[in-house]
Amino acid sequence: MKGKFSKLGFICCLALLICLAGMGVGYAHWSDTVTIEGTITTGEWDCGGTIGFWKNWNSHNNYTQSQIEGWLVSVNATSAWLVPDMDGDDDIDIENMELILEGARGSTMEEKFLGHYLATRLNMETEPLPRLNPDNEHDITTIKGYEYLGLANPSSATLSEIVAAIEGKYPSGSPPQEPTDKQFEIMKNICDALNNLEI
Repeated sequence: MKGKFSKLGFICCLALLICLAGMGVGYAHWSDTVTIEGTITTGEWDCGGTIGFWKNWNSHNNYTQSQIEGWLVSVNATSAWLVPDMDGDDDIDIENMELILEGARGSTMEEKFLGHYLATRLNMETEPLPRLNPDNEHDITTIKGYEYLGLANPSSATLSEIVAAIEGKYPSGSPPQEPTDKQFEIMKNICDALNNLEI
């Protein structure tokens, strides 16, 4: 038997090779790379944003009351729409912001617009960098009725141009011509899309 390979040895060797091949295939399959694609939201949203963020400003550690009140004074100085002294204490403060934002849950489209617009204006004020940069361009053509703002380039309007157009819709003349509910809704939808970084 010396130097001869028995049938049993041959079968065992063949079985071993088949097992090793099967293990190699199994290992290759098990170690395949899997690619998962998707979108995640990180803490970046905490630097500003929607009405909900600003309504809950004190549950975040982003901005102090005095910072926000400084921004409200700045918004008040440059906006016909915002920020009135709603609580009658002769100050533009957090209470006024909260009343406007709470009003956005109200029944009128004007109240809803004012809440979203205030969030937009606050997002432009945040420091050290504004969440919404006044010089960045936005395509508002995805918003139904965007033509109402009358922008020359609605597909690449800067945020400053959008805000100027909204301010231009403040009632003037005698008697003042208020926007309709539909027009308030258009401005609300544009501000909401800006706040959510959708446009």
